[in-house]
Amino acid sequence: MIQQILDDLIASVQGSRAVIFLDNEGETISQSGAYDGDLKLLGAWKEIHLDHIREITERLGLGTINAVLFSLDEGNELIVPVSGDYCLLLFLSNFANIQDAMAGLRTAVKRLKKDIE
Repeated sequence: MIQQILDDLIASVQGSRAVIFLDNEGETISQSGAYDGDLKLLGAWKEIHLDHIREITERLGLGTINAVLFSLDEGNELIVPVSGDYCLLLFLSNFANIQDAMAGLRTAVKRLKKDIE
């Protein structure tokens, strides 16, 4: 079921390249799509960033993180918490619509929560 959710996300978000479902240690549970780099290494690295951002925002009382956008030369990356310590990392082209990507991620997160809880 998880694989189908990721496949559907890639198919529904124009400009999406790949997506990774990660656990709290940055380990890849499942992935979909294609990307030129090392998806598992990038996923682990971005999950560490998300953990640090969560800690800082909690310490400062800024609220809950809904998503983090990394804007890079080769494209954008959106990471969103799923449930507990799980997260999704979506790799996008430079031309992908961020709002469409967020909508697709919200749908995927709802479906994943039903599957893992």
